[in-house]
Amino acid sequence: MKKSFIALFGAIALGAALPAFAGPYAQIPTSQRAPAASKQSTTTVASKDCNALRLALPLDHGPRAQTTPKSNQQRKDRFEARMKACKDAAG
Repeated sequence: MKKSFIALFGAIALGAALPAFAGPYAQIPTSQRAPAASKQSTTTVASKDCNALRLALPLDHGPRAQTTPKSNQQRKDRFEARMKACKDAAG
C-alpha cells in the first residue's frame, strides 16, 4: 500500500511538473505558432509616418536604474538620426 501510494504521488507530481520544463510553445499546436520575428534594420524605416515613431527611455537614475545616462543619450542620438532619415525619405 505504501509503495503504491508513493508511486501514484510521484506520477502525479511528475505529470504536474512536465509542462514547466516543456517551453513556451509546448501547448500551442504547430499550425497556430507564430513565425519567428524577422529583424528590422534600425537604419531603415518601413513606415512613411514619422510622427508615429516615439522614443521610450528606461529609467537611468535611482536605486533600481535599468540603464545609464550615457546609453540613454546614445539612444536619443540614434532616434534623432532615425527621425531625420524618415523625414528625408518621406521628403
